[in-house]
Amino acid sequence: MADATTTITAPADQPAVRVEGRKCPSTRSRGPYEWTLIVLSTLFAAIAFWFVGSIFFKSLPAFHQQGLSLITGVGWNPTDGTAPSQYGLLTMIIGTVETSAIAIIFAVIIGTGTSLAINFFLPARLRTVVATMVELLAAIPSVVYGIWGILVLAPWVLNTFGPWLSSLPGGTAVFGTTLAGKSLLLAAIVLAVMILPTYVAISREVIGAVPHELVEASLSLGATKWQTLWRTVLPTGRIGLFGATSLALGRAFGETIAVSLLAGGVVQTNYHPLAEGTSLAAFIANQFGEAQGSDQIPALFAAGLVLMLMSFAMSILSTRLVARQRKAAMAS
Repeated sequence: MADATTTITAPADQPAVRVEGRKCPSTRSRGPYEWTLIVLSTLFAAIAFWFVGSIFFKSLPAFHQQGLSLITGVGWNPTDGTAPSQYGLLTMIIGTVETSAIAIIFAVIIGTGTSLAINFFLPARLRTVVATMVELLAAIPSVVYGIWGILVLAPWVLNTFGPWLSSLPGGTAVFGTTLAGKSLLLAAIVLAVMILPTYVAISREVIGAVPHELVEASLSLGATKWQTLWRTVLPTGRIGLFGATSLALGRAFGETIAVSLLAGGVVQTNYHPLAEGTSLAAFIANQFGEAQGSDQIPALFAAGLVLMLMSFAMSILSTRLVARQRKAAMAS
């Protein structure tokens, strides 16, 4: 940084003003703070590439042996080496998508209602209390959710909710029948409770950021409070709500312990929510202990790679949809 004399251009009818001793910033040198940030960001990028690359290379033997049948096949049949092992991830992929989809439907419905209630219906004294209680759910370990699901929700799903779903017109064909205490539906319900704090924390801020003038204008034009919320508040915050949905869905994809305790851990091709099943993350956790030293290790790494690609694809899709909605909102 060197002292220099800076000349400020004045109009043609006035003399130029010279400011003595003003320091001009130099772009040729970087301070220690900037170099520290550059080193840390480079280190983070290197660790990320190393992590993803190690999973990719460790999964190559499974793809080389199984080919595309590793993704499209069903069943998990390891052998002692006398015959080729057969590994298929389709059942786990379906279980992951099914539990996450059901969980996000419950979370969006309940979470949006909770956020609207916190911002518009609860007294000011209770808003902070209720918001804090909901967000504290994120601090509960997933194993506690799993135990709560087994002891509290499993009997209710087995004896009440499951039979009611099966008794609906076409319910048996869609939902199946309750044959055991564990099921994909039970795992999805607990998963919805687990991702609810993530969705509520973001959606509450998004709804709270809607300009108060819009709400007052809608009410002054004769709209009811419900019409104002449905036609003004939610459409205005739809971009942020979609971002909250994407983050909650990413959390649902990677949940492991609770799903492994509640879904049943059964590798079978069954699309009914009331049947037992498993997800990619839960299957990796359950199978890894028995897979040490066998050819299952590359297949499990391949399952982790598929799970990463699913989350990455969801992130790209959500980013594009949010960008499209933002452009539409700016155009309108």
